[in-house]
This record gives sequence, C-alpha cells and structure tokens, in this order.
Amino acid sequence: MAIPKEFLREDKIRAIVMIKNLKTDEIYLYKSEDAVASFSKERFKLDLGMHPVKSLQKAYSSLGLELFIFEIDKEASKDEDLDTLLKERMSFWKEKGSRFYS
Repeated sequence: MAIPKEFLREDKIRAIVMIKNLKTDEIYLYKSEDAVASFSKERFKLDLGMHPVKSLQKAYSSLGLELFIFEIDKEASKDEDLDTLLKERMSFWKEKGSRFYS
C-alpha cells in the first residue's frame, strides 16, 4: 500500500485519523498530535498482529491490508481540543450510520 498523500507532508498534522474496512464499512477513529507518525505506528501494530483494538486486528488479519484505508478524517487547528474533535467526529459518523471498531 502506498502512503496516502495527506500523510506525506513534512509538518506535523494534528488530526482525527480513520482506519476504514472497505468490505464492512466499519471504522476506527483516533486522535493524533502527529498523524504521519501515528499512521506508521498503527500500520506496524496491525501488521504484527498486536493492535489493542482486537476486533480491528481480527478483521485486518483475516482480510489483509488491501481492504483497509487509512486517511485523515479531520485536520485540527493548533488550538482545537483533539478529545472534543474526536467526540464530534464519532457523532458525525454515527449519525451517518457508521459502525465502529471497539
């Protein structure tokens, strides 16, 4: 999988990041002070079978990388509270009918 273009920026990106299962449309959202670094860490944990979200790990292990996308769901400004933004984005996706890995 090629690194998504939004993760190629040199500056740190404060953001809510999404991992989405393309087969089931289930999503995993998390906050990050450095989305580029966290992209690598999340992929590493998933590739090693050590991700703490067991339902996400199980799906990733059985389906493979090709059926998942990693993307920035919402970039945050320097002043935005990431906890609040994460709650807002979870509400947004929940209203759209998305299911979450937990």
